[in-house]
Amino acid sequence: MLNVKRAKKKIARKLTPYFLKELFRFLNLYSKITGKGIGNDDLKAFDDLSKHVIELFYHTYKNGSIWTTLFVPSEIIFAMKLHPFSLEIAAALCSKFGQSSHALAEADLAAIPTDVCSFHRTALGNAYMGAYPRPLFLAGTSSICDSNIKTIKICESITGKKNMIVDVPYEMNDNSVKYLANQLISLTKCLEEATGKKMEKRSLSEAIDLSNKTREKMLELNRVRLDPLSPLAGGDGLGFMVPSHFLIGSEYSVNFYTKLVEELKDIIVSRRKNGEKADEKEIRLLWLELKPYFKADVFDKIENAGKTKIVFEEINYVYWDKLDPDKPYESLARKLISNHNNGPLENRLKVIKMLAKDYNVDGIIAFSTWGCRRNNAAIPTIKAELAKEGYPLLNLDGDCVDDSNYMSGQIATRTEGFVEMLSSRK
Repeated sequence: MLNVKRAKKKIARKLTPYFLKELFRFLNLYSKITGKGIGNDDLKAFDDLSKHVIELFYHTYKNGSIWTTLFVPSEIIFAMKLHPFSLEIAAALCSKFGQSSHALAEADLAAIPTDVCSFHRTALGNAYMGAYPRPLFLAGTSSICDSNIKTIKICESITGKKNMIVDVPYEMNDNSVKYLANQLISLTKCLEEATGKKMEKRSLSEAIDLSNKTREKMLELNRVRLDPLSPLAGGDGLGFMVPSHFLIGSEYSVNFYTKLVEELKDIIVSRRKNGEKADEKEIRLLWLELKPYFKADVFDKIENAGKTKIVFEEINYVYWDKLDPDKPYESLARKLISNHNNGPLENRLKVIKMLAKDYNVDGIIAFSTWGCRRNNAAIPTIKAELAKEGYPLLNLDGDCVDDSNYMSGQIATRTEGFVEMLSSRK
């Protein structure tokens, strides 16, 4: 029996790389023929977003890619006509297609500690199996997650490719901006050497312009969502790290946010014409952190607990100023440093309190994924500080990628109690 299990695992390790490589080739062909993606059926913008991701991943497998962690400025990569490949987003997609267990098993075989974030464990498992597209260069930042640095270094040992870690300072001042801007210039030079492509000033200006257009549409979307008749579900909003960070600097992100804003406005106008009004008894929730990307019922549990709506998500707060096309590297440096999760916890607390007030929420839910020390260690302090402002917080323990760390029954019980308490308060 033991030999059979080993044989099955061995076959899975051989099939997974082939499956992932062929998957995006098939999905790209499918979307070209049918015009459909794999997104939300209710909002066409999500279908377009999925087609954009499929197309980009198809090109990464066909032409090679720049492996990145999430906060590496995609503006620089798109400006050089290269293809970014976010290790964390690839891990989330792997989980969505039910393939993360094979990658996690491979990470275990490589002695990657089980208490490491499952985004990074899945990414490394796939890298060991050769499931990801050919890397041309590896780039990471020290932003927010300390696993970024370790993951890039391990990927270096797996692939033999050169890499650069961008060190992001905590404090915003002239010296730290200059220090970081010089690193981004060095990153550009490394990409030029690794790929043979040159950064053109005009192309970088175009990428900065596209990034600014995305930012404006993100701000407009956030204003639209202040309307109580906005139909956007919180679970959908938790997928926006793809267009807001991974795809930013490209037409992909501009197209998505433009279409989404237009759709939401049309739906709100239609609802108002039909006499729909906001339900005063509805429980309004703010969501902190991310969500499970495998098939999970957490949002069903929240909805079943009572009349609830996730009105906004912390990750969709626009924390950076408009970029200056005449000072692209300095602007991108300021953008990285200004992330409210970068530096002291007070920065994040200030933003959470502001969002809770702006979106008139009744309570806050934090989803604490296993292995995320940055968030999980901060939750007790965040909960205590928010309680002083009158905002109850429910902390749900779970996982974003590894479904073995997801407890459906426990989430249902805790969610029901939390919503019942909020209802009685309201």
